Amino acid sequence: LLHVQDEETALHCAAARGHLECVQTLLDAGSSVDDFDNHHRTPLLCALENGHLDIALLLIHKGSKINEPDDHANTPLHVAARLGLLTAVQTLCHCGANVDLANQDSLTPLHLAAREGFLDIVRVLCLARSNVARKTKDGLTAEILALASEHTHVASLLSKIKQDNVRENYIDQLCPLHAPLRRIKLKLFGHSQTGKSRLVQSLHSTRGITSTIIDAVSRRISDHYSPSNTMSKDDGIHSGQGSSFSSESNNNSSEQCVHLVQCPAHSAYTRGIDVQNINCAGCGEFSVWEFGGYEPYHMAYDHFVGNTDCIHVVLFKATDSTEEQYKQVLYWMNFLKGRVTPTEPIGHCGIISRRSKVVIVGTHATSALFPSKNSEGEFESSDTEAMLKTVRLRFETHFDICDKLLLLDSTNPSCAGMKALKNYLKETRATIISRLQKPIGLLEATMPYLQSMRKQHANFPVVSWPTFASIVRTDVNPLTGDAHCRQLIQQLQLIGEVVYLRDETAEMDYVVLNPEWLGTHIIGQLLSAEFLSRCRINGIYSLEHFAPIFPEIPEPTDLLRMLDVLQLCAPAEPDSEETFEFPAFILATESPDVWVRNKSTYVYGGVRVHPMRGMERSLQSTFPRIQVALRRSMHDFQDPMDADLIQWAGCSKMSSGQMEALVRIRGDAVEVQVRGPAERATSCFYFLEDVVNLVEQTASEVAPGIGLERHFLSPKALQV
Repeated sequence: LLHVQDEETALHCAAARGHLECVQTLLDAGSSVDDFDNHHRTPLLCALENGHLDIALLLIHKGSKINEPDDHANTPLHVAARLGLLTAVQTLCHCGANVDLANQDSLTPLHLAAREGFLDIVRVLCLARSNVARKTKDGLTAEILALASEHTHVASLLSKIKQDNVRENYIDQLCPLHAPLRRIKLKLFGHSQTGKSRLVQSLHSTRGITSTIIDAVSRRISDHYSPSNTMSKDDGIHSGQGSSFSSESNNNSSEQCVHLVQCPAHSAYTRGIDVQNINCAGCGEFSVWEFGGYEPYHMAYDHFVGNTDCIHVVLFKATDSTEEQYKQVLYWMNFLKGRVTPTEPIGHCGIISRRSKVVIVGTHATSALFPSKNSEGEFESSDTEAMLKTVRLRFETHFDICDKLLLLDSTNPSCAGMKALKNYLKETRATIISRLQKPIGLLEATMPYLQSMRKQHANFPVVSWPTFASIVRTDVNPLTGDAHCRQLIQQLQLIGEVVYLRDETAEMDYVVLNPEWLGTHIIGQLLSAEFLSRCRINGIYSLEHFAPIFPEIPEPTDLLRMLDVLQLCAPAEPDSEETFEFPAFILATESPDVWVRNKSTYVYGGVRVHPMRGMERSLQSTFPRIQVALRRSMHDFQDPMDADLIQWAGCSKMSSGQMEALVRIRGDAVEVQVRGPAERATSCFYFLEDVVNLVEQTASEVAPGIGLERHFLSPKALQV
């Protein structure tokens, strides 16, 4: 080996200068990872001193001595702690490096990290049981060194873990428990009046079914979240006084379009997503998420559907016609298929590796409807058996579907169908829990503080992700690292305690502390038939107009920002949060002259984006989200004065200079037409491609499991 200045080997030179490929080549050629230079430094120490983390990790992986000091008694852990190399510190601690070795100045890695103010590194070293009380030769602890350098946040952490028993308790909370998760989600899907609420109440309670139905109805028509609630239960949270839809001009317009609002099947329909925890006798605990069947809500459900570690129940009404039963079951199976992202590897016959659990349930079943029973006393029917066979054939690659279609009467808890359902829930729950990672002790420790946070943020139970992590570290466990916080939030979601919202645009994520508040109080109110019949028909809301809808929320901008994250609205103007557009509220229809074909010199082009065969009606609930994306795209134009976007119910018209694009829902497809001057034909082609790409991308974000097809339209036919 070649020795140069300071008696460095070639590996020392390459490691110190960050030449990863050279280091790899030298190692492959047999260079020793533990040679010393004249300062008694190994290549690992040289790499760390110069901040070359990738090389340091490679040398550790190749077996470099991790406790070997230099001539000042600094080990690799000393160097990494002093320079703030968090990943290196984590790796060295994981590999068993001695965390309490002192250098010539009697400083341990903890002393160095505390003096430099590296909070995350201090946390890792404490987790590795570094001696917090150890003093330097001058009698200084790590806490005092932190205070001397004005790193109060580090000193505060160290002060909380002075006692060994306290620190051991914190460390234990970050380790997996032996017991499994106590609860998983049970999600119910079905059209209105299929008996979802009744089934939940039957599973939840052993009381008389009449009283439980009354309780369910009361939950639907009361607003028990707003502390300032003074309006009638029929009006919900948005009273007419002072709100945007009470203005004279809005009322006049709204009255003209009330007939466009889809009427719910009954007055006590489920508002949005009803979330509650139940303990089903003989089955265990569930967080039940009942997805309302009222169609305007469906556009928001993708944020809450997609996880495979839960049970899905698809309901239909046994008293409906066979054709209607097929239609409803296929709709919800397609809905789920579109929103559950397939996981790889994909096995034989296209079966995905982790299929979602689904059981199909027919409610309102009676002996008069189904006189035939099987040996277990369960109702049976050739029609339902044929339907189950069809569903399994079409969806078995994506879903692990119960091999029996269960017919039951939820008003009779002792019926054979209810017993079969409970048995399925019990067995499937056990299967799902067995494959999930064991919860960490931090989960149970956080629950009391979560209740406290909900009370503290009762009017707006939403906090940013950094705020949530800070609360956990401040109030629950100061040793909680970023990885522990991510593990905690994942497990809180699995048991249905919170909702995690990711904002890709602003790179700021949010934690909704109360899923019921979001599902019922916000989404359930804004997309309800009552609100849609009185909202501003152009879908435009200023802060002044929006604030009275939820008067208990002190900062309506915060709620609007969250609704923007949910893609239910978008700022109406670039770089402004003064006004927002809600496409789902738009009731006005386009005028007949919106696309008059009187421009014979223009070139035309068009595409229809269809869902793949068998997934009809998949794009209809997606269209308001496409309109949100169109509004956001307007902010990307270099010259906003050159572009314009007008939106109506089911239709949007975008202009860019002399080019025009018409985007509208046509049956099961989204149709895009573009036209412009002949001399700008190439620009029109790219304009069409951009708009179609936006439609496809948005549809794929909402429902990644929907296969999309492009059907090109005849330019000549579009001119006629």
